[in-house]
Amino acid sequence: MIGEPFTMIVLIVLIGCATGVLSTYFKSKHKYRSDPDLRERVERLEGLMGDGSLEDRVRALETIVTDDKRRLDREIQRL
Repeated sequence: MIGEPFTMIVLIVLIGCATGVLSTYFKSKHKYRSDPDLRERVERLEGLMGDGSLEDRVRALETIVTDDKRRLDREIQRL
């Protein structure tokens, strides 16, 4: 079965695809570890998501976008 030409071609293609996938995976894993700026951003976003402040900000922006102008003007004046 392995000696057949079609089977050998399929195996070579599969090995090549698997090698490409693994190579890309390890490159991206290494890049994430070596970029301190990216790591800092990820940690900051995780912190925002954890304490709910990001949700509060999104809720405030939704209010600004969806409420009518008079209600928004009243709230701004009240502040």
